[in-house]
Amino acid sequence: MVPYRSGWHEVKLGVIGGQVEGDLRALSYVGGREPPEQFGPRLLAEAARRGALEIVGWEGPGQSLATLRRVVVLADGAVWIWNLAADHFGERIEIVDFSHASEHVWSLAHALFGEGTAMAARWADFALIALRYEGAASLLALLAEITPPHPLAAAVLARERQYFRSHQARMDYPTFHTQRLPLGSGAVESAGKHLVQLRMKRAGARWSDEGAKGVLAVRCRLASDRPLAA
Repeated sequence: MVPYRSGWHEVKLGVIGGQVEGDLRALSYVGGREPPEQFGPRLLAEAARRGALEIVGWEGPGQSLATLRRVVVLADGAVWIWNLAADHFGERIEIVDFSHASEHVWSLAHALFGEGTAMAARWADFALIALRYEGAASLLALLAEITPPHPLAAAVLARERQYFRSHQARMDYPTFHTQRLPLGSGAVESAGKHLVQLRMKRAGARWSDEGAKGVLAVRCRLASDRPLAA
């Protein structure tokens, strides 16, 4: 969130990079205050520039079907992000950031056992171990055995069951770990701080639309180690 003259507005930020043996390499950045239908194509353009749409092989009858480079989309559970991934990338691996999934576990623990209680912490720790090392299917089995203590807890339980059920394939953390894929969105979270917040949330700052757009574009280009346009 960035302070504009018209109020606080959300800036979207994407990070694109290579991944080698579990390490992210040569990161580049795309950011802007804009709706998904504008942000998506710009993110795709940067991903394409980085080789995400390169053909790495051929298969099928007569070697007629192109095989593209493997793409991993790691994000929180926001529907618009997965819709962008479906619109702009072909075969891909989608991963829900583990820290965002953990927030849902803790919300449920507090609803079931009380905010800040030792029982809530104990249950959340157990549930997170199940999620991390056995995947969402194990956590869903655990949730199926829970009897909520009151109607509010029942509503939270129903909501979180649906959340983990809808993202089950994106929470196959044991498999992702075995494949040396990233489980956390630390790269984009840290970029939000050093690329956006440190410059654009200084005391007294209130940005015009054009001013914020220009500064953000320059910072993304410099952080990406790409030359500025002539």
